[in-house]
Amino acid sequence: MSPIVSVESGIPSVSAETGTFRGSLVFGIKEKTMIVKREYNYSEIERKCEALFLREGPFWHLCTPGQFTELLFETIDDYRFIMNTIAIVAAVSPVKIITFEVMSNHLHFILKGSEEDCILFFESIKKRLKRYYSSQGRYVDLSRFTCSTPIPILDLRTLRIEICYVNRNGYVANNSYTPYSYPWGSGDLYWGKSLDPSSFIKYKDLPDLKKRMICKGRAASLPDDYIVSGDIISPACYCSKTGMAVFRDAHHYFSLLTKNYEAYSEVAKRLGDAVVLPDEEMFAVLTLLSKQNYGGVRPTMLPVDDKISLAKILRSNYNASEGQIQRMLRLDRALIAELFGK
Repeated sequence: MSPIVSVESGIPSVSAETGTFRGSLVFGIKEKTMIVKREYNYSEIERKCEALFLREGPFWHLCTPGQFTELLFETIDDYRFIMNTIAIVAAVSPVKIITFEVMSNHLHFILKGSEEDCILFFESIKKRLKRYYSSQGRYVDLSRFTCSTPIPILDLRTLRIEICYVNRNGYVANNSYTPYSYPWGSGDLYWGKSLDPSSFIKYKDLPDLKKRMICKGRAASLPDDYIVSGDIISPACYCSKTGMAVFRDAHHYFSLLTKNYEAYSEVAKRLGDAVVLPDEEMFAVLTLLSKQNYGGVRPTMLPVDDKISLAKILRSNYNASEGQIQRMLRLDRALIAELFGK
């Protein structure tokens, strides 16, 4: 196996022009790893990221309206099916997946390719999903499971924010996960845990019966280097390296992933998503609001009228739950119910 070369404190050394995450350090084959030291040059790296964005586009955010869609994925088998469906469709589509996340009632993709090809990519997934439900004897209303207009991503800053927004989705919706452990997507490929080579097998080496089980039907013809772990075709096989390469380094990605609350709030509003922040992030927002408006006084020490003002901001701008507002501002539950109409 060829040595893996990484750049210490620089952009990923893997080329964004060929293939996917296979063979990169994130894939986890660590023997013969070689570290090439170089001086960190912010301006140079940023120029390379900008040039990459201009060369590789256009980019799109394709998402389905979760607020209008019933529960789509209820069981582990449902999630495995949609993960493998994405892999199968990606293998034959000209569209390249930058990152994606599967939620219980909606999907998020960051894609590169033409708008028309992005729509066809989604329609192929939806068609296979319909057949899956039919084979299970289940009726699921997919009339609102649509994506007629992918959202164009017009600059590098927005692309970075949208990637992080997608990779945060499972984490903010379920406190059992981190952005690196949520299993139904590709977020763990972004400087996450390395894959253990002993945990996967090449799809081509599986018996036909196993292939049909994974594909829930006729065995799909897939590239020879597609791998399977836990009956799921690994996203490392078909997600583009471009996603990592648009960030300056791992620290840059992690900083955006964990601190850019205002930007994620704006993305959610534009997409029609519910803004969801875990308690730690919601408290960071509240602390900042208190500093901006009340000179940094602890929120719990503010007069009731000021607490009410903050509660309204948290509710309208960040979709804070009544429980979060009560815990963080120590407001009476009856007052909160009166404020928000319950």
